[in-house]
This record gives sequence, C-alpha cells and structure tokens, in this order.
Amino acid sequence: MAPTRKRSGTPKTQPARARKDVKKPATQKSKPDRDQQNSVGPADENGPTMFIEHCTSCSVFKRKAAQIHKELSDLAPEQSFGLKLNEGGKPRRGAFEISVAKSKDAKPTQIWTGLSKGPPRKDKFPEANQILKEVLAALK
Repeated sequence: MAPTRKRSGTPKTQPARARKDVKKPATQKSKPDRDQQNSVGPADENGPTMFIEHCTSCSVFKRKAAQIHKELSDLAPEQSFGLKLNEGGKPRRGAFEISVAKSKDAKPTQIWTGLSKGPPRKDKFPEANQILKEVLAALK
C-alpha cells in the first residue's frame, strides 16, 4: 500500500513578491515613421512619382515593389522616379498595382494591375522591360 500524506486544513501560501517600481528609460522608435517608410523619392519633389499598391500579407510583394522601382530607374536613367508605397491606406489582399504620375500631386495613371492575375503568384508581378514603354508614355 502506498503511503498517504496528511493534508492540513489551511493551505500554505507563498509570500507576495516585492516588486521594484523601476521605470525603464524611454527609448526612441527603432522603426522609421510611416511616411518615411512608404516613400522613397528623388531630390526633386516635382519629379515623376511611381505609386505601388502591394499586399502586406507576404514580404514578397514589398520586395518586388522595390525591385521594379530600381529596375525602371536603371532602364530610364533620365527619369528619377520617386516611390510611394500603399499611398491610399490599407492595401487590398493580393494586390500589386503600379501607377505613375508626372509629379507628386498629379493624378496617377495606372500602368499594371496584378489583382486578377495568379496563381501562380509570379504572374502578379510584371517585368520592368515589359512596362517601360507604358511608363514613359504616361509621363509624356
């Protein structure tokens, strides 16, 4: 037979821990502000601007947006494109749309929409050399 333990009528409790009221020093944000994070532009504020709406559910969309912007800037060095990501607020799920405007304040012209394309996901993203003519035509 297994030995039995006797329980006393009052439970034993641990004493409450003393907490130190030490406040941590305030640190600055490690992430940049939303405005700084979503815009990369040329030194000239009135130059052509590329607006890209990309889904935030996967990091591939943001990486492809930066890649397309860089490739178009390399293909057309006479144009120094500014870049605005998700300018209209929260993006739609699965969206990858590219628009171009002559200046930051001008109305953008849509160049590419990958919203209805895919699967596979690679169909949502254009090749930079395929849309270069359309981008240059929209800026004239």
